[in-house]
Amino acid sequence: MNLRRFLEHKFVRDTATLQVGSLFVSAGNLASAVLLAHVLGAREQGQYYVAVTLYSLLWFLLNQGVVGATVSQVAAASARGLRDKAAAWLAFLAKAYLAIGAVLVVLGWFLLPWIADLVSPDDPETAHATARWAFWLTLTPLLEIPRVVLCAAMQGTRTMLPFARTESAQEAIRVFLVIAFAVVTDSPEGPIAGMVLASALGSLLAIEQYRGARGGREELLPSPREILAQFRDVPLLRGLPLGLKLGLCRSIDAVGVQVLPTLFLQRYGSSEWVAYVRLAQRVMNVPMMLMQGISRTMLPRLSELAGVQDRERFRATFVKASLYSGAIISAGLLVSLAALPIALQLLFPPEYRHPMWIVSLILTPGLIALSFSIANDTFYLVTNTLRVAMILSMIGIVVNGFVVWHLARTWPETGVAWGLSITMFWCVTHYLYAAWYFRTHRGASPPRAEGAPVSA
Repeated sequence: MNLRRFLEHKFVRDTATLQVGSLFVSAGNLASAVLLAHVLGAREQGQYYVAVTLYSLLWFLLNQGVVGATVSQVAAASARGLRDKAAAWLAFLAKAYLAIGAVLVVLGWFLLPWIADLVSPDDPETAHATARWAFWLTLTPLLEIPRVVLCAAMQGTRTMLPFARTESAQEAIRVFLVIAFAVVTDSPEGPIAGMVLASALGSLLAIEQYRGARGGREELLPSPREILAQFRDVPLLRGLPLGLKLGLCRSIDAVGVQVLPTLFLQRYGSSEWVAYVRLAQRVMNVPMMLMQGISRTMLPRLSELAGVQDRERFRATFVKASLYSGAIISAGLLVSLAALPIALQLLFPPEYRHPMWIVSLILTPGLIALSFSIANDTFYLVTNTLRVAMILSMIGIVVNGFVVWHLARTWPETGVAWGLSITMFWCVTHYLYAAWYFRTHRGASPPRAEGAPVSA
C-alpha cells in the first residue's frame, strides 16, 4: 500500500517522466558523439567541440538564468492561482531571449575571430573556420524562443509529459541532422549546420506539443496569444536581475567546467585531446543525467513550497532529494566505470580508447562529489540567497581557473582532466552553506520568491 501511494505521488510521477526523457537525451548525446568519432575522426571532432565551446563562452557570458528564474516564478504564481502573473513571466522570458540573442549575434561577429586566434595561434586557417562555425551557432537562441518559452510554461506548471516529449523529440531531430550532415560534408561544418536547423524544427515541435498540453489545463497554461499580449508592455529590466543573478552562478560554473578546459586543451594540447576529454566527460556524465529529471521537478516543487510559506517541508524535500539522488548517481558512476573498458572497445575507434579510459579514471572522484548537487541552484533561487552563490562561484572560478590553467601547461594531455576533477570538488562549499542556512533559519517563515514582472 505504501509503495502504491509512493508511486502515485505526483512528484514521483513527474520525476519518472522527466527521467525517461533525460535518459533519452543522454542516449542521443552519447550516440551522436560515438558516431561523430567514426565519421570525422579525433582531429575534426575536436575542432567541432572547439567551435561549440567558443559559442558557449559568449552564451554563458550573457547568462542563461532567465529560464530557471521564469520556471520558478511561473510555479509560484500557478500555486497561488495567478494566471496573469505566470503569463507576464513567460512574456518576459520571450523578450529577454530576443534581446540576448540579438546581442549574441553582434558580439559573435566581432569577438569570435579574435578568441579563435588566441586558442589556435599556430593555425590561422583552422581558427578562421572555427570562428565561422561558432558564429552560425549564435543564431540558435533566436530560433529557439518559442520552444524555450513554451517548455518553461510546461515545466513551471508541472505539465511534465508534453515537456519530456518535446525535449526527447528535439534531441532525436538534433542527432539525426548532426550525423546526416557530418556524413554529407565529412567536416565539422556539417554537424554545426545540423544543430542550427534542429533548433528551428524544435520550436515548431514545441508549438504542437503545447497546443495539445493545454487540453484540459487551460486554467494553468496561458495561451500563446495571452503571452504575446504582454510581450510589448512587460518591463524587461523588472525581471532581468533575478535571471542574471541565477545565470551568473550557472555561467561561472559552466565556464569553469566546460569552456576554459576545452580552450586550454586547444591552446596547450591538441584538437585530438579536446575530443578525448570531451568524450570522456560525455560518457561519464551518463549517470549524472539522472540528476536532470529530479532537478527539473525540484525547481517547481520547491518554488511552490516557498510560495505557500512551508519552510519545514522545503528543507526536508531539499535534503532528501540531495542525499538520495547523490547516492544513486554515485553508484551509477562506479558501475559505469566498471563497464567502461567494454564500452570503449565496442563503441570507439582504437585511438580513442586508452586516452578516454585514463581521463575517465581521473574525473570519477570529482563527479561523485558533484552528484549530490541536485538542488543547489533551486535552493539559492527560492531562498533569495543568490548573492551568496555568486560570491562562492566567483571565488571558485578564480581559484579553479588558475589550477586548470597551471595543470594544462604542466601536463598538456591529462592536466586539464585533473583540473576538472579538482574544480568539481568546489561544490562542497555550497553544501556547507546550505547546512548553515537550514541550521540558522529553522522554523522561520520562508521568503516568497522575488516579484515577477507585471504589465505596465
